[in-house]
Amino acid sequence: MARMRLLWCTFLLLAALPAAVCAGVIVVDPAGGGNFDNIPEAVFRGSADDTVLVLPGFYEVETGISYPWPILLDADSPVLVSQGGAALTLIFGDGLMPAFDVRDDTFGARAFITGFKFQWLETPLDWGYPTSGTVHFTDNIVKGCETGLHVRLAGGLVARNVIEGPGVCGIQAGHFEGMIEDNEVHGFFDGIMGTGENTVLQRNHIHDNEISGVAGFDDCVAIDNLVENNGWFGFSISFDAHLTGNVIRGNGTGVDFWGGPHNGFLHGNDICDNADFAVHSYCGEHIPDPPDFDATMNWWGTTDPDEIAASIHDCHDSTWAGVCFVVEPWCTTPGCDVTPAEPSSWGAIKALYR
Repeated sequence: MARMRLLWCTFLLLAALPAAVCAGVIVVDPAGGGNFDNIPEAVFRGSADDTVLVLPGFYEVETGISYPWPILLDADSPVLVSQGGAALTLIFGDGLMPAFDVRDDTFGARAFITGFKFQWLETPLDWGYPTSGTVHFTDNIVKGCETGLHVRLAGGLVARNVIEGPGVCGIQAGHFEGMIEDNEVHGFFDGIMGTGENTVLQRNHIHDNEISGVAGFDDCVAIDNLVENNGWFGFSISFDAHLTGNVIRGNGTGVDFWGGPHNGFLHGNDICDNADFAVHSYCGEHIPDPPDFDATMNWWGTTDPDEIAASIHDCHDSTWAGVCFVVEPWCTTPGCDVTPAEPSSWGAIKALYR
């Protein structure tokens, strides 16, 4: 009911005289027809109960004005949404500062940002180390920013964004406790960096990044992502990661596992056509009796046991690998839609590569 009231209120506001005011909705119009002509003042005047509705136009991130950028967000910040969507509403800068900033130790900060194009910024959102906080960053376009989005140590939703380099990192998500879904991230050194055990990556297209598609050095849950054509690794992640239903192809190495507990698994993934290894493991220390790692029911681009063996680097290849991958049964077609192949003598096959 509240949402219907907001939509009706917004309709009345836009249909009435330019100076009309409707409780809960603050209109920003660069031509002067709204409550404010700039975004920082509107956010400053608003509260958590308000929605700042930004009309189409160009909004420059600059200092030396009455209400300067970056806009500081806290627990009482309003929802920010564009009226015309990302194609018509541009927030741009000179690459030296973010558009929005959450300072260190800000308790319960809120960043609800939908429907903008961000260009030539340090980052659209620079998230410090708040004690808690929520991010909803949805339906935006980010282009040419050093960091496409910074959401570490927060929770919430990052969805349906197009985040394009060049830059250092597409999404900096260190220990982000939320969903990162349906985004396109490409053209950075690393696509998504710094995930954690409560990070869920789902249906993202992460491609053509110079180093890694996903470089966690921790763990995550990754489901139904397309991770392709990244220079070094599709995933560079810890042994605790749970990867299911992903297409991991055309990268330098498909999945590169690093040290940590060995509680993760690979199931139902298409891991094929990667230049070096499909899967590579390196624990960083000698383990006399390395444990098994569940990598069953994946499509490896072939049903030839010798080719599958050659594409996997584990305890049979190096005492520093840290795990022995268990890959049987494996899928016989992409998508794992067909009954898996009969088990072969995997130990004998891997022995050839000792």
